[in-house]
Amino acid sequence: MNSQSLNLNTHFFTLGMGLALVGCLGCSKQEQPKQEEAIHGDHPKTVPGKQMADEHGGHKGDRAEAMLMVKTQPTVIKPGEPVKLNLMIHDGAGAVVKDFETVHEKKLHLIVVRDGLDRFAHIHPEIDSVGNITSTFIFLTAGKYRLYADHKTPGKNPMAAIAEVDVAGTPPPKPELIPNAPGRVTGDALAADIAIEKAKTGETTRISFALLDAAGKPVSDLQPYLGAMGHLVVLSSDGKQYVHSHPLEGKSSGGAIAFEAHFPHPGLYKGWGQFQRSNTVHDVPFVVMIE
Repeated sequence: MNSQSLNLNTHFFTLGMGLALVGCLGCSKQEQPKQEEAIHGDHPKTVPGKQMADEHGGHKGDRAEAMLMVKTQPTVIKPGEPVKLNLMIHDGAGAVVKDFETVHEKKLHLIVVRDGLDRFAHIHPEIDSVGNITSTFIFLTAGKYRLYADHKTPGKNPMAAIAEVDVAGTPPPKPELIPNAPGRVTGDALAADIAIEKAKTGETTRISFALLDAAGKPVSDLQPYLGAMGHLVVLSSDGKQYVHSHPLEGKSSGGAIAFEAHFPHPGLYKGWGQFQRSNTVHDVPFVVMIE
């Protein structure tokens, strides 16, 4: 699926117990637990998350709870060392979620963010037939991290379940969030001139990226990433509001990518645009104040 055939797909979620977390890069496949009980044992640090339906899809107001259960091996997570994440999602009725629809080429998008919003990762764990969700991950720095399990089950609206984990050690100070968008921002080997229209609550906010390479020249060689020419994840400063957006149909060409999002509350938000060039995904972070 390319950007020309992609319909607007923006998921907005309100999280019941909001926590923000930025994870580090480093995801690989691992052996799946052989029994459902491998995850149903001790579940440290689980936090219930809530869904808000995709407002662009015309299902405004439909809410459902989902809980993300997390067990790690080892139990004590150390910075820079691989950790096995064993996860499972329970729906609002307490049943284990086993059937996941494929959305943008993956059955689950796991967003990992440190509570200072200074570390971010977007990974795709493995899921077996009984609902065990597994991956190996490396947390680069100490601190509290939050995991947003962005998924869709048949016949239901998209939802994000949330949990938190602590990484041992003294965490670095949380950086101050200073608005820098609209304007030029610098990311991972890419820069962007970001334009924002109607950065207000209750309105549809358009966020446009004009991507630039390291020499400051417009980018013209973007590759599709997960079935789209770009992805956008936005979190409120407290982590309670989560948005996962994809490019607008007919509004993206070359290195110019446009997204839409809804912001229900005023305040600071941090976003990460993700774009692929030369088979490498690059992150372009920004901070915006919503009035």
